[in-house]
Amino acid sequence: MGRPSSKSPIVCRCNNVDQHRIETAIVRGCRDLNRIFDATTAGVGACGGSCRIYIARMLESYLKNQTFPTVARPQLPKKSR
Repeated sequence: MGRPSSKSPIVCRCNNVDQHRIETAIVRGCRDLNRIFDATTAGVGACGGSCRIYIARMLESYLKNQTFPTVARPQLPKKSR
């Protein structure tokens, strides 16, 4: 599993998969959620797939418009120390 880009938001927190990695898988031919899960490990973490709704939105947007949402998943606020 590759390291996420510091500029790309994390979509799958369990497996630390960023938005860019998922977008790349979709552009390269993953046209359903199971193929995206297999190619990236996103959506199959210990939480049971809470990110799947965001991945589905990304896929739907790409299939309809050939574009992706700017930010697929709202980011958690950073904890103050």
